[in-house]
Amino acid sequence: MEEWIIDAHAHIGRFEGYDLSEETLLHEMDEAGIALALISNIDGAAVAGKTPGLDESAANRITLGTVRQYPTRFRGLLWGRPDGGDPAHLRPFLEERAEPTPGGWTRRAFVGLKLHPEMNDFRADDGAVDPYLHFAHDARIPVVIHSDARDDRASPQRIVALGRRHPEVPIVLYHTGFQGPHRETIAAVGAVLDQDEADLYLETAQLPAEWAMRAVERVGVERVLFGTDATYYGTGHYQRYAPLIRTLTDELGPAGARAVLRENTLELFRLLADEPEWERHD
Repeated sequence: MEEWIIDAHAHIGRFEGYDLSEETLLHEMDEAGIALALISNIDGAAVAGKTPGLDESAANRITLGTVRQYPTRFRGLLWGRPDGGDPAHLRPFLEERAEPTPGGWTRRAFVGLKLHPEMNDFRADDGAVDPYLHFAHDARIPVVIHSDARDDRASPQRIVALGRRHPEVPIVLYHTGFQGPHRETIAAVGAVLDQDEADLYLETAQLPAEWAMRAVERVGVERVLFGTDATYYGTGHYQRYAPLIRTLTDELGPAGARAVLRENTLELFRLLADEPEWERHD
């Protein structure tokens, strides 16, 4: 893999049965040449007996500490909890910076908002989600949402409905429907984009290479982000994505592959605005 790849979907925290340790994530990134990962803390998930279920402030303080410990490798995604939380708990984190320099703190610690309808048990288009979208709009950050074509709470149709209510907020459908069916997810997002009714993106975690290419063909190369749900597969995690990266490179050429693997994430999360060291590869 190339060292300029950015993973738009990674985790820290504790989930019974999975190795999401920072040590494993960094090791896997180093082995695969992943330059940067956007992380959210799964400790904010409320899965009985599986995750800690921390409140928004506690979960995101841990993410902040991790980003500050590894400021050149991670940026944070705020974990929001419409299942009883409040966007007011998230606002202070927008002022946090990733690392100190002689001129003061630079680089935003948090660059997006993460919502997980399944693990926090809410419907993606529930009215309780609207304040979080208003928060994201005011903060000028994208929202990433776990999508699952087999779970009504996280269905692409509900996320599309939410996007229609908030067309000014960029929304990334993590997983492009998770375990599928992917066709319906891609079609639903494509139809909304055709009518310019929402600002939606698709992402590649657990997505077979064939369906990633179909996503690119339907919504455009600029609307697909490389993400992997790291480290869902534990040791050897990024090796699972080597076929996807080869397919993107072979089918899209260098420029198209760079868009999916790096450039789209740089631009969507405004990393170029406060990351001058990220040089573009022509």
